Amino acid sequence: MKKQDILILAALIALFVAWPWIDRAVVKKFFPNRPLPAQLAAGTNTISATNAVGALAKATAITAPPAVPVVVEPPLPTKPEQTLTLKNDVLEVVVSSKGAALSSVVIKSYRESVNPKSGSVKLDFAGRRALAPVQLAGVPTEADFDLRPTNDGRGAELEYRTANGLLFHRIITLPAGKSYLLDVADTLKNGNTATLALPAYGLQLGPMRDLPGETQQSGYVCLGVDALPGGGEKVQYLAGSLAGLFDAKQNPQSLALPITAESAWPKISTPNWLAVKNKYFAQILMPNDATESPRLYAQRALLPDETLTNLHAEKMTSVTEVSATMMFPEARVEADKPLTRNMQFYVGPKLYAALVPLKRSIVDVMEFGFWGPVGKVLLGTMNVIHDWLWPHNYGLAIMLLTILIRVIFWPLTHKGTQSMKRMQAVQPLMKEIREKYKDNAQKQQQEMMKLYKEHKINPLGGCLPMVIQIPVFIALFVVLRSAIELRFAGFLWIKDLSEAENLFPFGFSIPLLGWSAINILPILMAVTMFWQQKLTPSTGDPQQQKIMMIMPVMMLFFFYNFAAGLSLYWTTNQILMIVQLYWQRKHPTALAKA
Repeated sequence: MKKQDILILAALIALFVAWPWIDRAVVKKFFPNRPLPAQLAAGTNTISATNAVGALAKATAITAPPAVPVVVEPPLPTKPEQTLTLKNDVLEVVVSSKGAALSSVVIKSYRESVNPKSGSVKLDFAGRRALAPVQLAGVPTEADFDLRPTNDGRGAELEYRTANGLLFHRIITLPAGKSYLLDVADTLKNGNTATLALPAYGLQLGPMRDLPGETQQSGYVCLGVDALPGGGEKVQYLAGSLAGLFDAKQNPQSLALPITAESAWPKISTPNWLAVKNKYFAQILMPNDATESPRLYAQRALLPDETLTNLHAEKMTSVTEVSATMMFPEARVEADKPLTRNMQFYVGPKLYAALVPLKRSIVDVMEFGFWGPVGKVLLGTMNVIHDWLWPHNYGLAIMLLTILIRVIFWPLTHKGTQSMKRMQAVQPLMKEIREKYKDNAQKQQQEMMKLYKEHKINPLGGCLPMVIQIPVFIALFVVLRSAIELRFAGFLWIKDLSEAENLFPFGFSIPLLGWSAINILPILMAVTMFWQQKLTPSTGDPQQQKIMMIMPVMMLFFFYNFAAGLSLYWTTNQILMIVQLYWQRKHPTALAKA
């Protein structure tokens, strides 16, 4: 393989790794997001033309046959909130009488911080309770429901009756065992003799925020909203563009932003399911009935005073909270025919094994990307290795997975090195041909091909092994970046393989670089890359050799703040490559026969 081919491939990989930073720091600076027509006006906290609440409040009349509209009641005196806690092996769900919703969920399988003594992860839905009905005519969002446990003790039963005779009945069930999936059954009964016209209403998902200690790595946005269109198209994601939806001239009154899907998410009209998520956890609402365009909600951090009028201020902050509301279409509730809407609600980790059984492409909330099939195989293999090992350790699992990948690709890399050796041997002859036919490019190419054939050289032989491995590298990069399995997984001196090592904090951040601590693995990775470059057969071009020596420095900059698991994989890969090159040097006969 020619050095220039290696350089091109390395540059492509480096561009892929660095693109999120380039997009955030360069592209968006000179090409900012085009403001949407429905954006907030400065100094307001609602969108006047597309306010989600206002849109929901408008009831579309059902004209034939005549039906009795549901009366919107005045606020009732509040009663003390009642709660009922549902538990299984992995969840602790608090059901509130306020809005028949979830006020919090404790995910017992995962701790809150790297400290082994810290409590379990808690999703707090205060202020925006999960599964609360929104703009259900006659039922205020904070309505006081009657709350009682179900007969089997596995669920909560809630009821609310409006002055117009509409009874809202809900049963929330949490199965026993290790299930993150709640069953929700809503029934609306008409206590009148006449048909009731029920306007469109929604069920909201609780707010999702980044958990303490989690970082946004190289422009990778963790908070987002996902949905699968009802037509069965690919899952649609809304994350990185959320910050750009806010008004450029920021002020404390424009921190919260209701967004209609028509303006920010035109491809979503009748979602099959709707999800809100952070880096490792998600809420996913999966109704069995027809839906309408969802409503979205985002909140951002307050900027310092001096940046409030900055034209690019939206690029200097991040969204701190996201939520969404699944909308259901208007309906008619007959006197003798209750309206029933059943759904499932997943609240838990973005764990492949837990999401796959849900089907409906829900596993795509993990965002494995184009090379998803390869990523799924790698993640599954890593988990199998981890479970097989004793003691169980994901650091060792990553190293063994890297060894397995190198073994699988050994024949290809071996042949690639062989091709590079042969290419190196004929360099003098190639130089003669270039000099002899420097004024005749066609003849020069013909003689080169003749030379390759004579010496049994495949000009792409050294390049092909690396090209084939690129999908594996990209897929593993995506998987290790957000795999919850690595969260708080320690290895040697590393406390958390999902984050940078931060072994010796500086107490400050280096400008431009963003380095705030000493990370050993990226440095070791750069050293092994430099070592491997020294051992790799050369084409004899000093200029190309100097350029290739820059690659370890570039990779050091790119990987320095990445998850330690990624650096561990790449360092192990380089060490194995060094071992392979030494073996080939000591066994030239075997190399020649290959």
